[in-house]
Amino acid sequence: MMPEIVDTMGHHGVASALPGSPPITALIGDQPASLFGLSCVRRGAKITFGTGAMLDMVRGGPGPTSMSVLASGCFPTVLRSADGDVVWGVEAIAFAAGACIEWLRDDLGLIENAAQSELLARSIASCDGVSFVPALSGLGTPQWDFGARGGFFGITRGSTKAHLVRAVLEGIAQRGADLVDAAQRETRSELDELRVDGGMTANRFFVQCLANFTGLTVTVSSEIEATTRGAGLMALVSAGHLGLDDVERLWSPAEVFTPEISDGERVRLRSNWAQTVRRVEKTIPELSDISF
Repeated sequence: MMPEIVDTMGHHGVASALPGSPPITALIGDQPASLFGLSCVRRGAKITFGTGAMLDMVRGGPGPTSMSVLASGCFPTVLRSADGDVVWGVEAIAFAAGACIEWLRDDLGLIENAAQSELLARSIASCDGVSFVPALSGLGTPQWDFGARGGFFGITRGSTKAHLVRAVLEGIAQRGADLVDAAQRETRSELDELRVDGGMTANRFFVQCLANFTGLTVTVSSEIEATTRGAGLMALVSAGHLGLDDVERLWSPAEVFTPEISDGERVRLRSNWAQTVRRVEKTIPELSDISF
């Protein structure tokens, strides 16, 4: 009863409802389209920060023996295919990213709009010991703990809404670094650049935190929603109007962020983060027991 599996790149019919009935030459899912739209064609990784955070990384090589979750917490995914030739990648997921900002705005009333989160975060020098784990609906990669629940830690009488908001932004960036670590472990390769898109990349404080926690150069897409761009580029390549080299050359980031902390400080912060995450794991044991 399921539709036939076809190549992502090829001739899939025509769009007869449109003038001229243009050919349909790409059928591609959301995240691999974003990866292609960020010009990660033969190597590289991206994270899309929307409601959640989705990392995709080019792996290449032979396909997996199983489509289940891998030991790293990532899982295999088809990035594109043409004439039966498949390019494989790995994917990693954090369930809550932009959803946390919406929560701060719509449910807690700590901010009036998303942009205010950056202003509040920059109004203080640090979180002053406050941390936040964004596990509002469990933890994805690498734990896959559906029973984990979000939590603020280190709150004192002196904690303000600025500390809470900054801790949320830093917590989301830490989860982004978790995804990068898992993908690098799985592929046994090291990145030197991380490309990002999605609504949260408009927050420059957040992106700088991501660069600090990953230790990577983080480049921001000039097109916030790169999925549509990727589908279009893939269609052009499939139709013979562009080559893969052309897609790689088209990459022109809107901004570039480099780490502003030392390696030693990053190791310390990441170690503290790992300890904090362990405090929210298995909050609801019966949900934590769910596996797939």
